[in-house]
Amino acid sequence: MTTFSDAKKQILFRLNALGIADHEARRECELMILHATGCDTAQQILKSDDILDQAQETILFDLLKKRENRVPLQYCIGHTWFMGLRFEVEPGILIPRADTETLVSKSDQIISSSDNPDVLKVVDVGIGSGAIAVSLLKMHPALHVVGIDISPLACSVAMKNAASNGVASRLRIECGDWRSLLPGDIDILISNPPYIPRSQAIGLLPEVGVYEPEEALFGLGEDGLGFYRDFASQVPSHFRKGRGTIALEVGDGQSDSVSQIFASQGWLDLQVGLDMSGSPRVLTARK
Repeated sequence: MTTFSDAKKQILFRLNALGIADHEARRECELMILHATGCDTAQQILKSDDILDQAQETILFDLLKKRENRVPLQYCIGHTWFMGLRFEVEPGILIPRADTETLVSKSDQIISSSDNPDVLKVVDVGIGSGAIAVSLLKMHPALHVVGIDISPLACSVAMKNAASNGVASRLRIECGDWRSLLPGDIDILISNPPYIPRSQAIGLLPEVGVYEPEEALFGLGEDGLGFYRDFASQVPSHFRKGRGTIALEVGDGQSDSVSQIFASQGWLDLQVGLDMSGSPRVLTARK
């Protein structure tokens, strides 16, 4: 017989043995127990001496086995949380990360500062799970967004997440290469593009390098910055009357290089926003 307390101790021990830091292991442990039992953190404390039933115990330790194989927890439980919203994720879908909330916040500021945000044409390139687009649609009840992704799976999951969060009627998804699908008269283009150089693949955690989709991780070119070069040169012709704004996530140590790419193409008002850890994370620019 396994109590809530016994299960928590065993899970923490086994996650720590994987090299997962204690604070992260505790968070994952609570999420695993929540998924298996439906009990949140407070309930888990109150039920610490209660015994798990057989079904709960089976679900919980099956999850732990997958996690010990370094399958990301989000894939194990089938969802994650982003900007306070629940998003379905599965293998083949990039897992939304807290750093990307900075991109949403900066995009929200751009939209809110518009003279007439309700009529903006906003495009999210590489929509993935839909985390960015859906979050913005929830923030702005009259906004419409066009999402583009080359992955049919991502397009399907993004629309499911839009539906579950009540914004599907205001999201249009196009599946294919963004270069051929960009609409005209864009006001704001937003993207968290692939930007990791392939030379860094060997240094990625197994949860990322083995399980997450490589087409959503690795950027074009030796330095991984190929998508930014393409954006800088190709997006302006799709802006409304040749004027518009772009907001892009950038990787660690890439903000200066990406800024130079856009400056060399005549973009203006280049600004870099910091994420919660103080790292340069979002580039915004105007053409």
